[in-house]
Amino acid sequence: MRDIQPTAERLAKGDVTETLIEDPCSRISVKRSRSSGALYALRRAGTLTDAHVTAAEHWARDYETGILGGRDPEASRQCGCADAEYALLSRIGAADRCRYVKNRVGSAGEKLLICLMIDGLSISIMSNDSGKPRARLTGSIELLLEQLSEIYTNLPPGLLSDWSSIPAAKSLRS
Repeated sequence: MRDIQPTAERLAKGDVTETLIEDPCSRISVKRSRSSGALYALRRAGTLTDAHVTAAEHWARDYETGILGGRDPEASRQCGCADAEYALLSRIGAADRCRYVKNRVGSAGEKLLICLMIDGLSISIMSNDSGKPRARLTGSIELLLEQLSEIYTNLPPGLLSDWSSIPAAKSLRS
């Protein structure tokens, strides 16, 4: 995972969020900045809808929690302190949803999501790296996020639709 510090210009645009990612070597949670300027630029241009952006953000949180080992921001809301069991459930649920999404959109779709949401690459950089025209890449992103939106809307009952995977109080009783 690349640690690219956001520039002052990027911070001013307001599309940078911070997340805690566990460093696989030191096992220490490290703050990482995440930006998806391309996602928000496509939204401002009217290419993407709010549903597309929401689905992309949910996937990014699932990926960061389940695959990259980030801490679930909802886990610390349980009784005011993080609970190891809930943290584990969050990671398992997020990883399951990531696998479910990958099975639906394929490896190419997952790679495009990683470039867009995790690496924060611009459309220009992705276009240069892949050798595909920008318009074609933009269309691919729109279709991918349309699929992703449907996937998150219609998750099977075994995969909690809430990205945090913290069980609701009533589901703990059943």
